[in-house]
Amino acid sequence: MKSLRILDLIITILFFSMLGIGIITFGAFTLFLFGIDLGIKTSTTFSDKDKTSLYLFLFSIITFYSAYTYSIFLFKQNITSFIKLELFTNKVIKNFKLMGIIYISGYIISSFIIPFFKQDIKIEIGQNEDFLNFPLNGLIIGLFFLVLSKVFQIAKIQKEQNIKLKQENELTI
Repeated sequence: MKSLRILDLIITILFFSMLGIGIITFGAFTLFLFGIDLGIKTSTTFSDKDKTSLYLFLFSIITFYSAYTYSIFLFKQNITSFIKLELFTNKVIKNFKLMGIIYISGYIISSFIIPFFKQDIKIEIGQNEDFLNFPLNGLIIGLFFLVLSKVFQIAKIQKEQNIKLKQENELTI
């Protein structure tokens, strides 16, 4: 139980730091789009004459980041349920499934969208950091959460069957 509380603390810190970083980054991108210089060393190369692709790219990045932050929030809810010993509830199963869908869809969409944008947009922050790398980890984590939701669903069904059998045994005695 102590490890669950430590994990809950870590996830809470992660969630609020992601939320804070997301708000600051969104604000900086908004100021950047309006042409306000923040004094941060950046270089942006954009090959298209209209800025539709840039706006679509920034919107997709914000959407991905928001979805991943939401998945951390769902994970935090599950940890809170585990601390309360509410293990096999529909809410926990639904949260794991939704987290898996978020990670898998994020991986699939980024696999198709990012190569399209790499031709038009190059954003560097500091010393040649490639901002557009999305690793295979999203797919692996997504599949893990989908499997975990299925395991919890099976365990819930077995728990309900065991309760039903226990009641029948008590009636028989």
